This record gives sequence, structure tokens and C-alpha cells, in this order.
Amino acid sequence: MIKEDDVITFWIDMKRTYLIKVKKGKKFGSDKGAINLDSIIGLEYGSEVTLSTGNKAYVLKPSLIDIYNGLKRPSQVLYPKDVAYMIYSSGIQPGDIVLEAGTGSGFLTISLAYYLGEKGRVITYDIRQDMQEIAKKNIELLNLTDRVTFKLKDVREGFEESNVDAIFLDMPDPWNVAKHAYDALKPSGSIVIFVPTTNQIEKVGIALKNSGFIDIHAEELILREYQIKENATRPKNIGVMHTGYIIRGRKSLKSST
Repeated sequence: MIKEDDVITFWIDMKRTYLIKVKKGKKFGSDKGAINLDSIIGLEYGSEVTLSTGNKAYVLKPSLIDIYNGLKRPSQVLYPKDVAYMIYSSGIQPGDIVLEAGTGSGFLTISLAYYLGEKGRVITYDIRQDMQEIAKKNIELLNLTDRVTFKLKDVREGFEESNVDAIFLDMPDPWNVAKHAYDALKPSGSIVIFVPTTNQIEKVGIALKNSGFIDIHAEELILREYQIKENATRPKNIGVMHTGYIIRGRKSLKSST
């Protein structure tokens, strides 16, 4: 059942999907009609509701795609296709401790917090306080504050933690953090890096190898969506193709000989 302060996805149609925190005494409005949020409290997810205009809408439990589309984001955030693979390939599990730099608008932070669960922890670094304030508000909206620690520091000077399970980097020059990441990780821990251009791949890969990482891969994911119509199903004319490159590796224990 939906309670006050729950975050819901309010779905009217493919072009009108909204992320809302349910509050008593508040009203939601759109060009298709309005509804008092009090009337949503107590409903089951998936329920159909009627707007003031007579149009129908549906109350859904938010997916990470809904959260991605509904976040306040003054800067570009990582796409869900990249975030999903970054988390999957890292090998992290619920309850782990991971580091992230930089925070940005917080979509990767939120995705990690969801995946790591109540006993996990995301420690996220950024050098811009204004961006972290936006990320904090996004995380507060989703009631995930107790899973995330924010730090305002340049990780090129090193991390404050050690023996963490994984490190995720989304920053302009991650090669300058490779040695610090090695020092902060557990043996066999993963580093996963996102960069937007090909000239960054080689710099990152060499820096990881020189710092003691093995099993290094550089990959690109392309997602293609289809429109579904009777006798006219085909790829959509417009879509997201190139977004960036994922580089990943694992910490090895350096030989003492």
C-alpha cells in the first residue's frame, strides 16, 4: 500500500511520466488534469486513478529508469545502460562499501545505494559543493540518505578510506587517481571507470596496468529501442547510441620478488 512520503511513478502516457513524493494536502497537476495526492494514500501500486479532466493515470512503483527520467540534473548523468553494466561487472554485493568520484547529480550514487541495500554504504566524492547539494536533494527525495556519505575533496590527492570493495570513477582525468584507487581497494577489488572519448581509454588503461590492476577491459554499450505497432514494428528513428566507454579492472597483489 502507498503511504505518505513514498515516492511513486505517476504514469499518464509515454510522454507524461512523473516522479512524485506523496504528501498529504498536496495536489499534482499536468496538462491532462490534476489529482489530490491524499486520494493516492492507501492504494496499491498499479492502481488506476481518474484525473480532474476524466483522463486516466496509473500509480506505479518507481524503477531506476523512472528515477533517471525524473531526477533534477543540471549536468549530464550516466545512462542506465552504462550504470547497470558498471554495477554488474564490478562484482559488488548488498552490504558492500564502495567509493565514487564524482558525485554529479547523483544517479550512479542512487543506483549503487539501491543495489547495496540497507547494510551497504556509498561514499561519494566531488570537488563541487553545488553539485553535491543537488545530489543530496535527489537522494533525500528517494529516502536513501542513510546509505550515502558525501565528501567534498579532490580524490587526486587520495581517498580517506581503505579496504573497500569497489571504486567507481566518472571524472575528466581518472588516470591521475589509479594509484590512490589501488591503495584504497581490497585485494581483487574492482575499479570501474566511465569516460566519454576514445583518447581517454588508452591513458586510463596504461595507468591501471602500471598501478597493479589486472583483467583490464574497455567496452562500449549500444542500446536500440523499437517502436511497437501492428504491422509496423521497427527501430525508433531517434535514439541514444554512443554515450561513452567503460573501463574496468581488478586489484592484484604485487609480487614481493
